[in-house]
Amino acid sequence: MSRKTARENLFKLIYEFVSTEKMNQLSLQVLTADMAESDLSYVEEMYIGIISKYDELIELIDKCAVDFSASRIYRVDLSIMLVSAYEILYRKDIPFQVSVNEALEIGKIYSTEKSTSFINGVLSKIIAGKKENL
Repeated sequence: MSRKTARENLFKLIYEFVSTEKMNQLSLQVLTADMAESDLSYVEEMYIGIISKYDELIELIDKCAVDFSASRIYRVDLSIMLVSAYEILYRKDIPFQVSVNEALEIGKIYSTEKSTSFINGVLSKIIAGKKENL
């Protein structure tokens, strides 16, 4: 498996969390069963990190999503943005542009045609805010 696949599986786990508001250990085990140790570590750290910072990340997305409250954002798009927002804010080992590009690729697969520009806009605002605080 690759980091791209690991990120996609992480997105699926976050989507499940957004939909159920419950952490699912069985889903985590199933989606990480054949992963290399480095990818497994990435998924586990990210999954726990996103859930632990969930309210903060939702608030940030809400602030950066002009004319949309986080509660109105399509759950798939919200899940994609949660993964990328966490990477932007807390992972120094992942360049901002890599995180955004991967988010857009996942959006092209799992979301609507219009979603990628929305996701890109929100993530760009998160990056701009992060750069202001560096």
